[in-house]
Amino acid sequence: MTIVSVLTFLSITDLGLAASLTNALTRAQAQNAREIGRRFVSSALAMLSLIAVTILIVGNALAPRIASLLFPNLQSPVARAESVPAVMVALSIFALNLPLLVSARTLAAHQQSALANLWNMGGSVGNLVALLAVIWFRGGLPWLVFGCFGMGLVTNLACALWLFGFDKPWLCPSLKSVDPGFVKMLFSDGWKFFIIGAGWMINWQTDNMVIAHFLGASQVTPYAVTFSLFAIATGLQTLAYPNLWPAYTEAYAQRDYEWIRKTLRSNFKFSFFTTIIMVGFLTIFGSDIIRLWAGAQAVPPFSVILWMALWRLMLSTLLVGSCLLNATGHLKGMTVYGSVTAALNLTLSIAFAKAYGITGVIAGTVVAFAVANYVPTFLEVRSVLRKCAP
Repeated sequence: MTIVSVLTFLSITDLGLAASLTNALTRAQAQNAREIGRRFVSSALAMLSLIAVTILIVGNALAPRIASLLFPNLQSPVARAESVPAVMVALSIFALNLPLLVSARTLAAHQQSALANLWNMGGSVGNLVALLAVIWFRGGLPWLVFGCFGMGLVTNLACALWLFGFDKPWLCPSLKSVDPGFVKMLFSDGWKFFIIGAGWMINWQTDNMVIAHFLGASQVTPYAVTFSLFAIATGLQTLAYPNLWPAYTEAYAQRDYEWIRKTLRSNFKFSFFTTIIMVGFLTIFGSDIIRLWAGAQAVPPFSVILWMALWRLMLSTLLVGSCLLNATGHLKGMTVYGSVTAALNLTLSIAFAKAYGITGVIAGTVVAFAVANYVPTFLEVRSVLRKCAP
């Protein structure tokens, strides 16, 4: 889990290029500009490959230091000996996967996210089989890491070969198609996506750290279990998000503003009403579900459940607005109030945790987003819709 957490934080090292590629490639697709699309794919692949090489070199050079920071209390000589190779395997697989992000983003840009999900499912099944095989043959920690991530890398490579070799050969990247001008265009939005992603990473990943540091590791379990349970409430919106993103981008490029307005209204209503039904159910039965699922020690105070319900209801509609802003390239505002929200969230979560325990952590998140993010997001959405007025 420690290695997984580190890799989650490292996911922003693509510098926003993957998200930027989605928008650029969707616009090219909307204009049927295949050569432009190929230049974007080639340029993104080249930059992601450079980042991957950097991670491989720096990560493997610093692997002993990283391992000592991640696993400071290892007592077993075998575990200490295997920790460095395990970190090297994890960083290597992560780095090699970075350039392959272009495959999923290309499929998303062509509104084939369902197909990308099938490839991901294949990788997950492959990882599970590999992990079971490693356990069966009593493999060491490096092999366990490979079992967790290795077949996903193989599947992503197979997806790329199929996509650019057979399904969309006109987008097949080549060195001669790498264009500094297109790299500049990708980075012009990429740095904004990077800042936005870093803000969300802080918001998503720091709660458990705050709880563990200020309240003790025993308090992490009820918070994490409740957080995971209530994530179900926004599951439908999470599934819709990657499909709506390129659809909005294509409609915006083609000036199909009426479709954008209708879809946004429908999505907002759908998200709000489906989430409020799920949130209501989980608020009433959440404690019983957690007790059956994870035991009595994982049941949080009811105040945590109430704040979690409010957070998910807020998030369900916030995702509707942020999807439109991401898709249409209205990013500057989100870089500003997203950064403010991340800083405010962390500050309030720490202060409230000291005063109110784990209830204060989720309360800090809700207050931070309500004050610094929710209103600005929908003010900007309204501004975009005004530009789309007939």
